[in-house]
Amino acid sequence: MMLGRKLLIGGVLAGSLAGAALGLYAHAQPDANLLTTALNQAVGRTVAQAVGGKWYEYDQAFFREDLTAGHPVLVAVHAEWCTTCAAQAPSMAVLLQEPEFKDAIGYVVDFDHERKFLTTYKVRQQSTIIVFKDGVEVARSVAETDRKALRQLFERAL
Repeated sequence: MMLGRKLLIGGVLAGSLAGAALGLYAHAQPDANLLTTALNQAVGRTVAQAVGGKWYEYDQAFFREDLTAGHPVLVAVHAEWCTTCAAQAPSMAVLLQEPEFKDAIGYVVDFDHERKFLTTYKVRQQSTIIVFKDGVEVARSVAETDRKALRQLFERAL
């Protein structure tokens, strides 16, 4: 039995004042992950099952399960120090909460610590967004911050 997912309530990606203004929360641990460090106001939450329309910390087991099940999956490769990542955060948080993306599941991959993911999916740069539909990568973008372009990218998962 798997433990609960680490839910980022209300959106995605810390590291920006806009993200903090959206009321983002990350799973808090004594050593604080990159998201809680960036926000400095995290509250611990976990959920036992996938909930669409939400962002989660990357977990290999849940990620593979969601891909296998054919869920629309969005991946944001994030680095705490990345200004582009911070610029992406507000749009990505709002978009995934919209009704059309209610079934999509988002994962935030830590660019500085998830080397296996980066190697497997050939990610060379933070601020990379990868879109999966029916378990297959269908789109990818690097450093995109325009909300309209991000919406079009996310729609590829549907």
